[in-house]
This record gives sequence, C-alpha cells and structure tokens, in this order.
Amino acid sequence: MMKKKVLASVLALTTVLSAAAGVSLGAKADEEPYEIVMAIPTLGAEPSGLLDVENAVNEIVEPELGVKVTLYPISFFDLTSQQNLMITSGDKLDLASTIFSSLGSWVDKGAFMELDELYVQYGADIEKAEGRAMAGGYYNGKLYAIPSEEKQARSYGFYARKDMVDELGINFDEDKTYTLDDLEKLFAAYKEKYGDGYYCVAGTASNSDFYGYVHEVDNLGSSNSTGILAGGGLDDDLTVQNMYALDSYKEYADTMYAWAQAGYYSPDAATNTDANTVQIQSGYYLGTFNSTETDMTANLSRDCGYEMAKIELVPAYAETSMYQSTMWSIPSTCENPEKTFQFLNYLYADNGLANMLTNGLEGVSYVVEEQGERPGQAVIRYADGVDAANSPYTMPLHVYGDKLNVAVYSPMTLDYYTMAEEFNENLPEERISKTLGFVFNSESVATEVTAIDAVVAQYSGIIAAGAQDPADVLPKFLENLNAAGIDKVIAEKQSQLDAWLAEQAG
Repeated sequence: MMKKKVLASVLALTTVLSAAAGVSLGAKADEEPYEIVMAIPTLGAEPSGLLDVENAVNEIVEPELGVKVTLYPISFFDLTSQQNLMITSGDKLDLASTIFSSLGSWVDKGAFMELDELYVQYGADIEKAEGRAMAGGYYNGKLYAIPSEEKQARSYGFYARKDMVDELGINFDEDKTYTLDDLEKLFAAYKEKYGDGYYCVAGTASNSDFYGYVHEVDNLGSSNSTGILAGGGLDDDLTVQNMYALDSYKEYADTMYAWAQAGYYSPDAATNTDANTVQIQSGYYLGTFNSTETDMTANLSRDCGYEMAKIELVPAYAETSMYQSTMWSIPSTCENPEKTFQFLNYLYADNGLANMLTNGLEGVSYVVEEQGERPGQAVIRYADGVDAANSPYTMPLHVYGDKLNVAVYSPMTLDYYTMAEEFNENLPEERISKTLGFVFNSESVATEVTAIDAVVAQYSGIIAAGAQDPADVLPKFLENLNAAGIDKVIAEKQSQLDAWLAEQAG
C-alpha cells in the first residue's frame, strides 16, 4: 500500500505533463539564444572533439529551443568540489551533474533550486523516460534533481575473465544466484593455477566497500555510513542499523581478510587507485565486483579488453539511492531556469541528442552497424582508425538523458533495448523497497555525519582490501564511529523514517 502511494505521487503528473507537451519552446526572432553552461563529467583529459560535439548540439537546439549550449568539462574526481565552487562564487553554471553524490547536501546549502513547477510545465519527455526512477530526485517532498536512469533496479555480483574461467573448467549460469563460497572456490582454483603475481579482485581502493555487492542494502536515499535497512527494505524489518556493527559486516570483513591472506588481493590493494578496468587490462587480475544488469557484461568486456563472465550474488531489487547515481540539477544561480529545463527535457526526447553527448559524432567517433527503432537506438563500433584510447569524443560516464535512447557498442545487439525494458517491467513488487521515495535529511546532524564520513573513509577501504585483521581494526572502527556520533544520526534517521511511513500509511 505504501509503495503504491509513493509511486502514485511520483507519477501523478502524467496527465498534466502530457497536456504541456505541446508548448512552443523556440526563441522569438528578436531574442538572443540563452547560453546554457552544462557540466560534462570526464575521466580526466578534455576530449579533443568536444567543440565539434558542442557545435553539433547547438545546430539542433538553437533553432528548436532558443538556447546555445556550452559544454564545460570537469573531471569526475573534481566534480563535486568544482561545481560547488562555481555555484558559491557565482560563476555561470546552468546544469549541474551529480554522480553518487548526496542530493540533500546540495539542497541544504541552497545550491539547487526546486524543479516541481518546471517539471509540470516542461517535463513530459522526462516523465515518460524515467517513471519510477523519479523518486530519486525528491528531497523533503520537493523535486530538486532529474535522474538519468535506464535501469529501474540493480543486481550485483562479480565479473571474471571468461577465458580464465573456461580454462579452469568452471561453469557459471548467468541466470543463477551464487554465494561467496562459490566465488571463493573460483579464486582458489585461479590462484593455484596462476600463482604469485596474479590476483583475484581488482578495484579495491577505488571502490572501497564491497559489502553492498554481496548483501541487499537500503541506505534510505543517503549513504551507508548514516545507517541502513539490513534487508534492503524488502522485509518487514524497517529498523535503521549501523551497517558496520552488523554480524554480516563482520563476516564480510573476515572474508576479505582471509582472501588477502590467501593472496587473492595484491599487496597494494588498499592504496592502488587505478580503476578496476585498468587493473584487469594489465592481465594480472581475474575480475571485479560490479552491478550485473543487462548491459554490464558487454560494457565491462569492452572496457576491460577481455570477455567477462557474470557471477550474480544479489538478485535485482530497487531502493531510492539506485535512482540517485546520475542526476541533473539546476543551480540556484541559474539566470533562466525555464530555458535550461526545456533543454534538459529535450535530452530525454526522441531526437538522438543524448546519444550525441554520450558517443560523439557518427562517422567521426563511431559508425552505425545496425539502426534501431528510435533515433538514438543503434549498435555501433568505433570508426576506422579509432579506438577507446584515441577517440576524439568518448564519455564512459553515461549520464545523459534517456539512456534507453543511446547507442550501444558491438558485440551488444538491438535486443539490449527490449531486454532492458523487460528487466524494468518485470521487477517483482516484493523486490521493491518498502521505503522507496524516502530520502534522509541530515541537516540537523550535519556535524556528526561529517565526522562519521571521515571515520568511514579511514577504515572501510582497509577492510575491503583485507589489509588488516578485523579482530584488531573492526573494534577501533566501531569505537571511532560511536565517538563521531553515529547513534545520534541513526536515531534521527529512524525518527524521520517512522514519520514518513506514518504519512504514507495515512
């Protein structure tokens, strides 16, 4: 009943949005196009073809919407700090990108504006594309962000190099769910065959907590460090708990340490900040923990340079923070939020624009092997003489618009789009968290949350890499969390959740 009420409230604007879909958006003849400065998250260097893509985007949107877009590249690693600096200093920024960033922390400091009225007036394409995922953009009952989420749920597990798995004679059924014991048997066989210098798990320091890849977790639209529902919100136990004090977390910590002692981790696992894909490309790693939805096998295979085999550990489920991984917001300093939102909605329409921002220009960065039904749906490959290393425009961080209207690289097929839609539509009701739509407001305990996050940053990576014996480090971790005020934060989170549940029930 509660979930239906939340979903109904998220989707209630459908009729209004449909009626607004015919609003004329183009600029008047005597008006200058409004410049929209849009943050473009990168993984380092600015793409050499960025200006060409910007010009191509503007050829479409300037006559259609009366806007001119400036693509402003920001390294993912500096995204939060640089956007915050731009907003606080008054530098022009019209569209901010948040990736695995707390929406509440932005709203609490006044960085983002409310979007409810703009969504009603101009958001028809967004609503059609995002549906249930819109729950991720709300905070304190108001809309502050627009998700870009093609997956209405997440599943988790481990990806291993298929050539090595085959050589070891071990078979994994992609439709079956496995355990850490099954994974450990693979690791033992791999280590026995390949020996010293070869390691099982990549990406330990860059992804410093694997607990959520092996257990269902609902962090209630915030972070694991501020308390979780240990059953993912899927059962009737809606008690907020300290994740790091759970028996299951201790078991996880013990397992990570045992793996390190067995040589499954590299000696520098706690400090090596290379991406997991880069480590696997070296040829000395078996695989990595990852989400395991429809497209991930092909994506990881491409990014790692080896065909990867999926080993699912946690079946698909949905909770609010899954819809907060990539979102777009309009800073409070934006001078023309109407035009900015019109452009944002346009990224979710059937025009190929989201694909252009993701994959660049056809014939330059890629060529089409097979075209799908919608403008952005296609199977593509790199253009002749182009690869991931020298492409003039490549955006491995997929953050733009309707991602089910963005081309996929071969060997994926057009079946991907149908499979993704079926994945979304067929999620059982019992695999949707009972707290979907709730987002914790940490403003009243901001000091404690800052202290807690510092403690977690100090210890969680050590535990994930098995770098120290949990018998020694876990008690210190918990002691420091208590000193930082985690009990106060969890009590506040529980209080807000209880009030929200009562409101939903009413």
